[in-house]
Amino acid sequence: MEKKFVLDTMLEKLARWLRIIGYDVIFNPKMELIELIQIANYQNRIFVTRRRYLPMDVTINNLYKLMSENFEEQFRDVVEKFGLDIKSGIFTRCTDCNEIVVKVEKESVKDRVPEMSWQGFQEFYECPKCKKVFWKGAHYKNTIRKLEKIMR
Repeated sequence: MEKKFVLDTMLEKLARWLRIIGYDVIFNPKMELIELIQIANYQNRIFVTRRRYLPMDVTINNLYKLMSENFEEQFRDVVEKFGLDIKSGIFTRCTDCNEIVVKVEKESVKDRVPEMSWQGFQEFYECPKCKKVFWKGAHYKNTIRKLEKIMR
């Protein structure tokens, strides 16, 4: 079964990077802690937090507590603890919405990407929810490099 997560409001960067590698991560800084825990329990997701203290009257079915405040250590910790695949799902999710991105016709994004990117790339992807457009530009290579550095 694919691992799915709910991340506490203090783990925004970790949520973004887990989405980058293709994992389904619910992260919403506007939600209350109890709401996030309820979603994790109801949807059988792993609730990840750095909080030292959690409400005593709340049961969390699948809790993972991070000890480090350092993002790279947190990322490595979660990847290793849950045996996450950092390659096969890379860039398949919107980093903002968590939706799976879909390949779109190049013409359909012409007005929404920089001219140089539109000229230089053939493949474009779009989030069906927020309509953010993605392509494998410099950010793609930089992200791969950063992932390799973090996982070293």
